[in-house]
Amino acid sequence: MVMAWRFGAVGVDAVMAVIQDPATFADWMIAVPSELRPGPNWPETGSFVERDTGRELRGRHMHNRHLIVAIVERWRPDHELVVRLRSGLGGWVQVAIKVQSRPGGALIEVRSEPLTATARLRYAGAARTRAEERCAQVAERLIELATPEPQPDWP
Repeated sequence: MVMAWRFGAVGVDAVMAVIQDPATFADWMIAVPSELRPGPNWPETGSFVERDTGRELRGRHMHNRHLIVAIVERWRPDHELVVRLRSGLGGWVQVAIKVQSRPGGALIEVRSEPLTATARLRYAGAARTRAEERCAQVAERLIELATPEPQPDWP
């Protein structure tokens, strides 16, 4: 397991609003394809995110397990999201994001743990440092997206 923390001058509600917005998933989750289609009840437990192939799925092909990028394992709207994410090596990784209120902002903790043998390759040896960097980037992107745009001072 690897872990990273980041503090941002944003509120917990702002960070959780970014997580709840399905359109921003590819913006803050590291190493996922940019064309994604979230399930209709994102981010409720059991919902998923699929690759968007550009084709309309119909009939018995409405759900294609091979296109699944992420599955929500736990969702607590006030402070936590746990997602099972398909890794680039074909295995599965669990990514847990916890947001805690602190004076002046929020502390975002991102934990990542391999669930399959192929995913464990990303956490062995020198690759462990890269996994820690990816966790830190998730937190940094969440802070960036949750930070409101500065308003101009002129009328």
